[in-house]
Amino acid sequence: MSGTVNGRLVGVLAGLAVLAMATSCGGDDPALVTTTSRVVTTAAPTTQPEPTTTTEPDPIITTTTADEPGSATESPSTTGGQQGGEISFRVVRQESTRDGSVLHLEVPPGDYTDVDLENLVLSMYEERENLYELHVFDNPEAVAALLTPDSERTPEQKALLETHYLVSFLEGSILRFQGPFANLEGYIVGS
Repeated sequence: MSGTVNGRLVGVLAGLAVLAMATSCGGDDPALVTTTSRVVTTAAPTTQPEPTTTTEPDPIITTTTADEPGSATESPSTTGGQQGGEISFRVVRQESTRDGSVLHLEVPPGDYTDVDLENLVLSMYEERENLYELHVFDNPEAVAALLTPDSERTPEQKALLETHYLVSFLEGSILRFQGPFANLEGYIVGS
């Protein structure tokens, strides 16, 4: 019997020696604990990053989709609007989600056509690899109206959306015309 106890004691002491060596060699790394009879691994908990929201506007970015009034650039563009110019826009809100980026763009007030807006959305779709959602407005107050839950929107906010919410890109593939263009049919991009 004393041989069995001594054998177990030797096994336990050997395990403690291995543990001591692993601790001294591994520093403060609690990721691996070893004993002579089994290996137990504990890893630091993994967490997914929380979605972040940026409300600070990006600098004005320009894409080729339609002419701004008084624009000095008159060069034709294959992705341009009917007049071949540019729409300048500003990212007023950007959110990263697990599905991709959600952008809210403000364009200057103007006489845009459905083709101008479509070209803007398609340009953003091509430039931004992880674009999941895009909303385009020509009035910054309409952005706040869209972010307000539908059941809580005031009549003024609903009127802003009817007038100033122009086009959206949803779920990474659906182009949908909004507000003054709502009577136009949208489509799935890439189909």
